[in-house]
Amino acid sequence: MACRESHRLAQEATSQVSVRVETTTRAVTAYGGAELLRAAARAVGVADAVEASVSLKQRARGLSDTEFVLGIAESIALGARCLDDLAVARGDVAQRQLRGFELPAPQTAGAWLRRFTLGHLGQLNRALAEVQRNAYVAAGVREVTLDFDSTYLFSRSKRRQGVDRTYKKGYALHPLLCFDATSGAAVHARLRRGKAGASTGMRTFLTETLRRVPDGVTVRARLDSGFYGGPLLAQMETAEVTYLCGVPIIPALLAAVAAIGEGCWAPCVDKDDGEVAEFGYRLRDGRVFRRYIVKRIAIEAGEQATVEQGAWRHWIFVTNDHHRSAIDLECEHRHKALVEAGMRELKSNYGLGTIRRHGFMANWAWLLLVCLAHNLCCWTQQLGRLGAGRNGADLRAKRLRYRYLVVPALVARSARQVTIRLPETYPHLPRFLAALDRLKRLAPQPA
Repeated sequence: MACRESHRLAQEATSQVSVRVETTTRAVTAYGGAELLRAAARAVGVADAVEASVSLKQRARGLSDTEFVLGIAESIALGARCLDDLAVARGDVAQRQLRGFELPAPQTAGAWLRRFTLGHLGQLNRALAEVQRNAYVAAGVREVTLDFDSTYLFSRSKRRQGVDRTYKKGYALHPLLCFDATSGAAVHARLRRGKAGASTGMRTFLTETLRRVPDGVTVRARLDSGFYGGPLLAQMETAEVTYLCGVPIIPALLAAVAAIGEGCWAPCVDKDDGEVAEFGYRLRDGRVFRRYIVKRIAIEAGEQATVEQGAWRHWIFVTNDHHRSAIDLECEHRHKALVEAGMRELKSNYGLGTIRRHGFMANWAWLLLVCLAHNLCCWTQQLGRLGAGRNGADLRAKRLRYRYLVVPALVARSARQVTIRLPETYPHLPRFLAALDRLKRLAPQPA
């Protein structure tokens, strides 16, 4: 009875607590972990690359192009999903002291985006290409796997620039994207009209993507069947890129699959069902005899069979890797589906869905800034060696923000030095400080 009475009194005392809201002039911020993003940006040289390449503003007053890029990308990385969210971030006085400049107002940022032309986008792409190369060098990468894919960004209005009606019964833009399979970073991005096919502009896009990889790094590329074509395969072979590219199911290939003997099929190593085999095939208008790998799964009882495939479901891809087994290559190509997680991250957590609200060139610039914000989060984990996810994996945006970026902090200035004071009860403080120290050591030291 005494325990129940004490519990009742504690509840009554809690319910009677009076809460009063006041303001303070002290530099308090909810984003103490933003310093990790700035350290990652300095480690890969974002400011130097943008300052050297981008020349958008005609007058020197106000914020520079570098400050626009850094400010908007940092805000998106911290959770801003549209330009209007910059108004909230502008009220953070503590971050203004740490950043060294004030964020642009939403109207100012929109006017800056609308100044972009195709030439300015080329300048920003050159800067981001240099930044991506710096990130690979800082991480000590020797082999990289690139996943190529495209996605639709739907609009509620057909009057937006570049928006076209698609086979999905809606009006959309159709960007082309490339992700690094290891870090999850968006290596390259290009905005296209909604009516563009999956492989439209893919050859030049591949050339630009390979320029973002340092010399001496082995490149593997994974693509789905929408990119399948002889010219693209020949281009990757000339560039010494090892590729795994999905293939559309056509009668000629099914005839080759039907000729495979039953003794040539081997079970998948990491799946309960499915068998793998390989065969050689040459395109009708080509001269190269290439290696094709096919996976088949028996249809379930009662499932509708097809005339072409019979009692099986087939998936085929082509590769120029002649060293690894068909079973290992099938497993590797299947994991290409992880690229969908990257595109979902950009749409759900980095504001890619608001791309439809501006002109085409402004939307393209916003796409590149969204990718840069996403990459800052990826590089913070890769270069800072956070490894805070399950089994040492990287964290998605929401959990990364919750654990390491949205940290209450007090900013104090003393003896010409700014100090960030984090709570003593912050559970991830040792890992936070270790990551910040690693990122600072990677940053080039001033002469």
